[in-house]
Amino acid sequence: MTLDTSKAGWSRLLEPGLRKIFFESWKEYPTQFTQVFNVLNSKKHAEHDLSLTGFGPWEARTSETSAVPYDDPMEGFSIDYTHTEFLKGFKVSRAMVDDELYNQINKLPKNLARSGRAKVETDAASVLNNGFTNTGYDTEPLFSKEHPIKRTGGKVSNLIEVSGATNPEDILNEDTVNEAILLARRTTDDAGLKIVVRPKKLVIPPNLEPQAQRIVNSAQRPGTDLNDINTIKSKLQIVVMDYLDKDDAFFLLDDDVHELNFFWRVRPEFKSEEDFDTLEAKYRGYMRYSHGYSNWRGAIGVRAVASGG
Repeated sequence: MTLDTSKAGWSRLLEPGLRKIFFESWKEYPTQFTQVFNVLNSKKHAEHDLSLTGFGPWEARTSETSAVPYDDPMEGFSIDYTHTEFLKGFKVSRAMVDDELYNQINKLPKNLARSGRAKVETDAASVLNNGFTNTGYDTEPLFSKEHPIKRTGGKVSNLIEVSGATNPEDILNEDTVNEAILLARRTTDDAGLKIVVRPKKLVIPPNLEPQAQRIVNSAQRPGTDLNDINTIKSKLQIVVMDYLDKDDAFFLLDDDVHELNFFWRVRPEFKSEEDFDTLEAKYRGYMRYSHGYSNWRGAIGVRAVASGG
């Protein structure tokens, strides 16, 4: 039986092909945010995290029959992830299809997918881009020298500032990376006890990639004519994020500790319908997600500041 495309529903004939183009374009190159964030699925309208402080050090028994010294964890901080809906669409007239402009139609789902990808990557990168300025759950930015210790009091840091940097070698070098690694190893929990933080990823903007390759992959110390070994060689995985907007900052992450989170409530979808009166076919993409962080631990930020800043 010959299908009469003059009948209502002709847009459905195009949907499978356009859907395929949409999802192929979405996956045409590896996502960057998934190399940095914990990517999770959500089945609720929002996600909520509540941190608890750990226990203090074990205590010596005072006698052979002394009682167990019981301890209670303290409530820490509350973190909320509220999912946001994102959507965009395009319309195709019946005449556009009838006049054999299908090659032009092919470009529309490609552009729709790419703009969706850019939105996701931009939003995810904003957690790091704003990590030196926007306050978080503990009233401090993600990267700060003043993170409060809930149980014992005091302040701790996951921020290194480099004064007077004028080129990539000043901000990203063996010394600054080693300083960041050492700072990570001094991380304590909310009870003031040290935790094991071992950064495994070096997250950088594109302009720092050549320098990152030199300091991570050189056998000897880069930038010198000495034969001293490079203590960083092969210890870190380089992750280049094109959506980082600061050329003078980089980040170290421990995947086993950090809580940079991206929640998918609805992964990207592509659907269509036809307007009965105008014969226009409407195609739209839709997704719903949230992003942020539940703990600053496991992440170290290094940035350049003005001399004396």
